[in-house]
Amino acid sequence: MTTILGVQGDGWAVIGSDTQWSTENGRIGKSSQPKIISSGRYLIGIAGHTRGANIVQHSFAPPTVPPKAQGAKLTKFIVSQFVPAYKSVLEGNGIGLPQYDSEVAKTEIDSLVVVNGVIFQIDSDYGTDMDTNRLYAIGSGCDYGLGALQAMLDKKRLTIPVVKRAVLKSLSISAKFDNGTGAPFHLFTQEFARV
Repeated sequence: MTTILGVQGDGWAVIGSDTQWSTENGRIGKSSQPKIISSGRYLIGIAGHTRGANIVQHSFAPPTVPPKAQGAKLTKFIVSQFVPAYKSVLEGNGIGLPQYDSEVAKTEIDSLVVVNGVIFQIDSDYGTDMDTNRLYAIGSGCDYGLGALQAMLDKKRLTIPVVKRAVLKSLSISAKFDNGTGAPFHLFTQEFARV
């Protein structure tokens, strides 16, 4: 139970999350485990089982991304190097299921990965997506957060301060309607370092 939201800017990204956790029998708490993990040049937001965030924070050493990689070169790197390493660490630690006969490999988490100022959504089947709308949302409150982001940012000039305010407000709206989402909220900004 989580809400993680992201907005893709021009050479930058903002990503934010809630901090609430809950159990199947309804117990609610505030997590000391971050839902967005900073690892080298990466920000990795995780929705789903807490075990996935544990593994990514403590066991995953992401591959080194070329510092100038953008566009098709960065996408190729994510698909061909990052995702296989990510899949391997998740499966190796019991949070992912390998491909079996006609069943695709899958995990019990969805992720938003930010690197070089670009957001990639990695779904539970390890498919990698980039949204032309530049808005991203995963977790139990994602529909509320995505709708709120769209309503607040539609036809606005996207600047980091405007987007930060919109992400915080959208997380708050998600928390109002989704019992799996709660404050306090965490925000991260990453800008592409033009080397």
